[in-house]
Amino acid sequence: MWTWVVTAFIYYGFSFSWSSLGSNIYVSYMFAAIGEVLAYIFMVFPLEYWGRKPTMISFFLIGSVSFLLAMIPYNIGGSFTVEQLSCLIGSMFVSAVFGSIYLYTMELAPTTHRGKMLGYCSFSARIGSFCGPLANLMFGWSKTGTLIIFAVLSGSAGLATLRLPDTKGVPTPNSAEEVQRRRSEGIYSEIPKSVVTKKANL
Repeated sequence: MWTWVVTAFIYYGFSFSWSSLGSNIYVSYMFAAIGEVLAYIFMVFPLEYWGRKPTMISFFLIGSVSFLLAMIPYNIGGSFTVEQLSCLIGSMFVSAVFGSIYLYTMELAPTTHRGKMLGYCSFSARIGSFCGPLANLMFGWSKTGTLIIFAVLSGSAGLATLRLPDTKGVPTPNSAEEVQRRRSEGIYSEIPKSVVTKKANL
């Protein structure tokens, strides 16, 4: 659930704060919108070919590094700065996490508890979405402090994901007992797609 809280907090934090990160609010939100669309398109490929767990961890850590780099006071050209570029990259990867986390959660939860699990996770995300818009006030107080908070939260979510199993190529569990059995037997390692196809045909 922590990953949901962090993702929602950073996502909505930037959604309401681009006016504080650029000289032109319209240009800032235009780039943010384009970046979000590209993030949703890009996330499909690593999720499919690399796996859910390594993709989520990488997205969180890249976002964390981007937020730290955003503290470098350097003007790239014109009115575009390292801060804006790094924040844009970081927010793109957090947006990609937001699109990926639904799939990952659904594959982790057993069929008997899937709806309840999504409800709990979605509820926890609302905590982040309630607090996220306050980031606009935090940027007015201290941009450096706010970026450090975002970097630490994103990194902690990536580390928390290390405790979760990867679900790539693994059939979704049907019950909580099956999840416990898989964990005890180490079945959450990748299963050949032929096994998945065979079970689906049954």
